[in-house]
Amino acid sequence: MNVICDRRISLTGLGGMRSVAMHVKAVIFDWAGTLVDFGSLAPLLSMKRVFEEAGVTVSENDIRAGMGLGKLDHIKAVGLGMGAAKAWAENHEGRPFDERDAILLHERFREVSRQTAAERGKLIGGVLTACRALRNRDILIGTTTGYTRDIMERVIAVARAQGFEAEAVVCADDVPECRPSPLAIYHAMVSLGVYPASSVVKVDDTVPGLMEGKAAGAWTVGISETGNEMGLGEDAFIALPARERHDLANAAAKRLADAGADYVIGSVAEIANIVDDINERIADGERPELLEYEPEAA
Repeated sequence: MNVICDRRISLTGLGGMRSVAMHVKAVIFDWAGTLVDFGSLAPLLSMKRVFEEAGVTVSENDIRAGMGLGKLDHIKAVGLGMGAAKAWAENHEGRPFDERDAILLHERFREVSRQTAAERGKLIGGVLTACRALRNRDILIGTTTGYTRDIMERVIAVARAQGFEAEAVVCADDVPECRPSPLAIYHAMVSLGVYPASSVVKVDDTVPGLMEGKAAGAWTVGISETGNEMGLGEDAFIALPARERHDLANAAAKRLADAGADYVIGSVAEIANIVDDINERIADGERPELLEYEPEAA
């Protein structure tokens, strides 16, 4: 699957600005559901578990709705959501879910995820071949994630053992504000030594991750089949009847396109061709659409 969304802005007539970014210099990937953990199941399972330990059952849909946010923000979104808020009060003597609860659940989430995320750290098919193709084009590889550094240390080690290593890994606790803020992208750009943002491609399976890229001024590529929007492990995905798999993938692709993705592809395996197309558009004087992002109030 390959969906191209026309969100072009021409730089023709803007003088020297046209030659600032004549090619893609870096591709910045998300982790769960994009590079590893087909179906983005690890964060789902971990979050479901920590809420259940607190006496609250939350639905998969409620958890997946906030996927891609930094995990503390994700827990806040789930706990304050209509589904969980009532159950929380009922199981906590009428007391509503609050900031203190979110912090405590986040600490437990980190404990659980250190194991769960590593166990689900298998690379998604096509990742290594795609990264070789990018490096053959002299493109650097960076990553951002909603996981904290302590969780990612194990995931990074598991991925390295399979042959994958990025030049930059930016975690949720490396920046003051996580997705959909662009700060993690900026952090990765500094680490990689690349600029401007229009020479960067952000690849992600979640809406907040795509918004992160758009807020930074990068090109954005949504992943429709291996991540959160499809929401199925690899075996379950393969077991689907072809027609049903096609329809679900198309629905996932539409949600990502509607969120503003410049392109939508099934998996990372297709990224090299997308980069080639972006390079042609850059050479023609185009740049990606910039999403105006308002920081959270202090």
